[in-house]
Amino acid sequence: MSFLRFIGSKTFLYQILILLLVVVVAVYGFLKWADYYTMHGHEIDVPELKGYSLSEAESELERIGLKSVVLDSSEFYSDKPILSVISQYPAPGAKVKPGKEIKLTINPSGPRLVKVPNLVERSRRRAIYDLESKGFRLGRISYVPYIGKDMVVAAQHNGRELSPNDYLPKGSIIDLVVGLGLDNELMEVPYLLGKNFTTVKNILLSRGLNLGFIAFDYGTDTAKAFVYRQEPMPTLDKTIMRGSEVSIWLTTDNTKMPVDSLTYFNSLVSEDEGF
Repeated sequence: MSFLRFIGSKTFLYQILILLLVVVVAVYGFLKWADYYTMHGHEIDVPELKGYSLSEAESELERIGLKSVVLDSSEFYSDKPILSVISQYPAPGAKVKPGKEIKLTINPSGPRLVKVPNLVERSRRRAIYDLESKGFRLGRISYVPYIGKDMVVAAQHNGRELSPNDYLPKGSIIDLVVGLGLDNELMEVPYLLGKNFTTVKNILLSRGLNLGFIAFDYGTDTAKAFVYRQEPMPTLDKTIMRGSEVSIWLTTDNTKMPVDSLTYFNSLVSEDEGF
C-alpha cells in the first residue's frame, strides 16, 4: 500500500516531470548538435576551378569553406600551365556540405621520364611500334649502308645516340637510323596529290621516305586539308632513294588542285599491260 501511495504522491509526479524535462532537453540538444554538425539545409555550390593555379584553387576553396585534395595527373599537357587544375570532382555547380573535400587533378611540372626501349637490331616496323607504345614519337628515318635491310642501326634524340639505359621525357621525338641492305634501292616517287596529311605520312613511312617541308594554307582546317603540291613531283622516270625527303603543301581549296594527266596515263598503261 505504501508503494501505491508513493506512486500517487506529488513527489513521484514531480520526479517524473523532471525526468521527462531532462529527456526533452537532451533530445533537443542532440538534434541541435546534429543539425550544426551536419549543417542541415546549408549547402555550397562547387566553383569552376579548371585553369586555376594550385594555390589559387586552394585559396578559393578555403574561402568558401571547402577542402582540397591534390592528385597528380599521369599525363603532362604541354598546352596547359604547369601545376594548374585540369579536372575536378565533384563537378562545378554540384552542391556539397561545408568542409567537403574537392579532388583536384593537377598538371605535373613536366613530362614523366620513360626508359628508352632497346631499338637497335630491331626491324624498322618493330622499332616504331616499341617507341610509340612507350609514349615516344617517331622523328626522321635516315638510311645508311648496312647489311641488314630495314634493321635499326641506331636511335637518336636531338642528334645524340641513345642507349637502352637512357630516360627521356614522355612524348620526346626519337629518330631512327636504318640499314639500306646490300643494294641502293631506288623507287618511284609516290603520288600524294589529293591525299590528307595522315595518309601521306603512312605512305611515306611504308616506303622508307621522310616528310620534308610541310606547309598549310593560312587558316586551313588541318583535319580537312589535302595535298595540292609536292616536291619532287611523280613522273614516269623519276626515282628517289630510300630515306629521301618529300615536301608537301596542303589546302582545302579545290581550285588549287593541278589538272594533271598522271592518273589517266597510268590507267592507260595498266590497260595496255592487260591488268
